[in-house]
Amino acid sequence: QRKFIDVVAEVMSHRMAEDASVVVMGEDVHRLKGGTNGATKGLAEAHPDRVLGTPISENAFAGLAGGIALDGRYKPVVEFMYADFMWVAADQIFNQIGKARHMFGGDGQGSGVPLVLRSKVAMGTGYGSQHSMDPAGVLATAPGWRIVAPSTPFDYVGLMNSALTCKDPVVVLEHTDLYNSVGPGPVDDFDYCLPVGKAAVRRTGSRITVVTYLAMTGHVLDAVEQLGLDAEVIDLRWLDRASLDWDTLGASIRKTNNVLIAEQGPVGTSYGGWLSDEIQRRYFDWLDQPVQRVRAGESSPSISKVLERAAIARSEEVVAALQRVTES
Repeated sequence: QRKFIDVVAEVMSHRMAEDASVVVMGEDVHRLKGGTNGATKGLAEAHPDRVLGTPISENAFAGLAGGIALDGRYKPVVEFMYADFMWVAADQIFNQIGKARHMFGGDGQGSGVPLVLRSKVAMGTGYGSQHSMDPAGVLATAPGWRIVAPSTPFDYVGLMNSALTCKDPVVVLEHTDLYNSVGPGPVDDFDYCLPVGKAAVRRTGSRITVVTYLAMTGHVLDAVEQLGLDAEVIDLRWLDRASLDWDTLGASIRKTNNVLIAEQGPVGTSYGGWLSDEIQRRYFDWLDQPVQRVRAGESSPSISKVLERAAIARSEEVVAALQRVTES
């Protein structure tokens, strides 16, 4: 049993010790005992020449990281303190880094863009509308990026290792709800990889398939347990279109004939919007009813605790949706 935030720092410590090409950059990554959450704890002390604390300038240091990745001699690992800050760096993230391999045809410059972007989802923390978003739905619309969403300490290590071996740019999403959680994780082996494009079946069942990711996985499992429902819970782990595990999803849908997609984010930037459309295209003949969804409303989170809770989804919303779907 390991604390999630501890393995975030430990796996990067192992990688930097074994691979001199890994460099880390971002705001406060070099101080505050490992940044604002401890995710880079100990890295600056061990590797002072490869941990770059940056100004508040996401567009600048994302562009710098993109250039480093294209050069090929180093592997940059960039931290955006909050996912919302991707809008500040939108040109570099969407127009440059994400499109480089496509634009250059995979030859010479652009033959690989080995860049990892760590980005934090902070819904439920009271940090307000500009520090809380789940960017998965927006990033999934941008070809070129791989998107990783670990929900356990064990998965984080294996998925980060895979991200660091990938020639595509990879976003590794981290949820603040998970940082202080405890779950299964490695004891002394921080070198294993989890395969690209492989989801995890967290619970088997035959009545309904619940598809989810990140911290919402725990809320879904809690809701299913509350109801004693014979539900199959799939933690996607890889969210981009190129990496989605259609084999696991298809096998489950053919068995249950019902699908509920559960996410925390608001409807406007929802990840489940495109996913439900694609599931219905691929598995229409196997579905007993349209794909159902749990997501937040039309508002961004607020600093107000009451309004913030109304603007995100958790276990209660999943319970209500499961009751509605299985009773129909």
